[in-house]
Amino acid sequence: RCPRPSEAIFGILRDLGAPGGRSVPLPHALQVLGARGFTPAQVGAALDEYEALNVIQVNPARTCVTFV
Repeated sequence: RCPRPSEAIFGILRDLGAPGGRSVPLPHALQVLGARGFTPAQVGAALDEYEALNVIQVNPARTCVTFV
């Protein structure tokens, strides 16, 4: 099964935060996700979706993603 882009992006973010990492620097995540072929619009939509689900939090400066 091919995951939706937002699911794939979340999985990559989760992997970047492992093991036991609670946060990921957003610039690093954007670099990794861009290298894997995701557009900034797809990444932004995924961040908004998972933030609305209260799974992650993005700081106001949009420099860090924290897993709730």
